[in-house]
Amino acid sequence: MDEEKTKSGVKSVQMTFDILEGVVGAPDEIGVSELAVQLKTTKATVFRHLQTLLELGYLAQNPATSRYRPGMKAYLLSRAAASRIDLLGAAETSMRELREELGMSVVLSGLSARELTVLATVVGKAALEIGVRPGTSLALHANAQGYVALAFGHAELRAQLKKQELKAFTPHTVTAQTELDAIVRKTRERGYAVAFEVETLGISAVAAPILDSTACAVGALALVGSIQYIPKAPPAAIVDPLVRTALRISWNLGYKGSDLQQAQTGRPAKT
Repeated sequence: MDEEKTKSGVKSVQMTFDILEGVVGAPDEIGVSELAVQLKTTKATVFRHLQTLLELGYLAQNPATSRYRPGMKAYLLSRAAASRIDLLGAAETSMRELREELGMSVVLSGLSARELTVLATVVGKAALEIGVRPGTSLALHANAQGYVALAFGHAELRAQLKKQELKAFTPHTVTAQTELDAIVRKTRERGYAVAFEVETLGISAVAAPILDSTACAVGALALVGSIQYIPKAPPAAIVDPLVRTALRISWNLGYKGSDLQQAQTGRPAKT
């Protein structure tokens, strides 16, 4: 019985994606009958899945014709996926050059509407170096990349986080919303963020935003290492190459500004 339910569930999920792909791939709005013929199934089956996708926001319906088109969530999902692919291509060479210059691990993270995810890591040259596995989801309040995302990303990110309880990963993790607000403001003012043992004891990071053509953060570039290499107040010899590299990647993505911090405040960045 359980196996039959599993198979039925898989078929249902497959049908949902087939219908979504059918609507997205159609040259114009498409109706229930056309989808049923295309997918070789019944109109009742198609209609049921269409209603679910409609309720979730992945499809929209023309009230005049009752035909379907891609919804806002489908658009946002495709845009997020495309931006991450573009971000990887725009950053790969610059990440390796930064690692060669400083010898530290370089981590690239992509920012979507709700989360920050590690896309790539170039491990440093030291005998013991810290690497962050691609695919790892980062807590926005507990690392330098998260601070940057909150400071330079859409305001909704901070609004969402204000509704949550902030988890403590170490004794140094920021768990007070007012303290996090202060860190976000400071990050905007100087154009980069530092996180000292806030997620893992003995590990520190400094991060800078990667901006797109609208001057909004689509990701973060970070140097990650032990606290002996990245102190609480990193010197210009570390910060400047990082910010410079993040700016170069941002230019590759269409950002037109002369520095990163200026995108939020209109003033030159302070280091």
